[in-house]
Amino acid sequence: MLMENTVSMSDFVHAIAEILDLASPALNKHHNKVAYLAGQLAYQMDIHDESEFANIILAAMLHDIGAFSIDERVNLLNFDVDDDDTNSHSIIGYKLLKDFKPLAKAAQIIRYHHVRYDESRIDVPLGSYIIHLADRVAVLLDEEREIFSQLPEISHKLHEVANRFHPQALAAFDQMLNKTYFWIDIFNPTQGVAMMEQLGPNKRIVGLDALRNLAKVFAQIIDFRSRFTATHSCGVAAVAYELTQIAGFSEHECQLMEIAGFLHDIGKLAIPNSILEKPGPLDELEFNHIRKHTYYTYKILSKIDGLEHVAAWAGFHHERNDGSGYPFKIKGQNLSRLSRIMAITDIVTALAEDRPYRAGMSESQTFKILDKLVESGGIDRGIVDMVRANYPRINAVRIQAQQDALLEYEAFFNADTLLLLSVAA
Repeated sequence: MLMENTVSMSDFVHAIAEILDLASPALNKHHNKVAYLAGQLAYQMDIHDESEFANIILAAMLHDIGAFSIDERVNLLNFDVDDDDTNSHSIIGYKLLKDFKPLAKAAQIIRYHHVRYDESRIDVPLGSYIIHLADRVAVLLDEEREIFSQLPEISHKLHEVANRFHPQALAAFDQMLNKTYFWIDIFNPTQGVAMMEQLGPNKRIVGLDALRNLAKVFAQIIDFRSRFTATHSCGVAAVAYELTQIAGFSEHECQLMEIAGFLHDIGKLAIPNSILEKPGPLDELEFNHIRKHTYYTYKILSKIDGLEHVAAWAGFHHERNDGSGYPFKIKGQNLSRLSRIMAITDIVTALAEDRPYRAGMSESQTFKILDKLVESGGIDRGIVDMVRANYPRINAVRIQAQQDALLEYEAFFNADTLLLLSVAA
């Protein structure tokens, strides 16, 4: 259980960075590499303020969070990527994080992390220039080649376009060239651990309320990639909270289940948008991709100290009582009651909400499907009966939560966002 209602936000953000890079082999721990490089650059530049240093690392771990599609993220690995391709994801990343106070300054750094030093027209944070250089170094690194033989070429490439980079940051990179251990660490499988060690005592600890808000931010990152999915996680979170409360669990457990609902599909960050947005049935290959998302959800959340139970409730939402679910084929009593509640919560929300290929189902249609799943041994009859007895209340909560989420989605992509994008261009 979440001990003392606290969790390390840095560990949480690091876990998200890892899942962003699972989307394509080409990304290969890109966010970790950028964060590790940015931390070393900041150290070389004598940035000793703990808060500033931590904001740079956190921003580096999330710098491409606004790139919703895998193709967009892979395109950003091009050293000479066009400015038009970098503006939108920087602005979107900023807007996603700016209202969450513990990440507000990191959001500002993300907003300008592709601004070239010679084209700066605004007061760009120094951290943005540091991440810009770290990001460009990271895309030049080739893990298929021996690292030390690459460094002269990378240095030459950077100095050819030196006007793009903050001179102090480029000087810091030059100083790093002789740090043999650092460049070995860059390709080390445990490099993520080394990167987190840079934060040392600067890891930020957040309580349950802040964790809930952070989980909602990442639910938006999951869902905002498409209008068709823009409200799903918020709907699941609201229904999970309500059902857990009806089932008689404590307020603490209800809040943790709401957090699990926000995060249950976080593994979809590693799934191509073309599959998630397909307006019809998935073929076998596409469904095999989809089945991976719960594995990723569980494995990523399990890495965060204090969220072990949340990881199980979120990651097991496609497991079934008869062992026919995925990804772990967990059966019967090995599934906790809250995991079984989450599984039914996801089904109820998915059936009742509008989907790209159909309108939301009626109450009778919903229970016809639920009852078939009960008869086949897939889901818990007692929980389904509890949903049936309280369906008007549960569905009203879902509708309100998803209406609010849709308004947030429409406000996010409003005229102000378009104006920011046009100004940035």
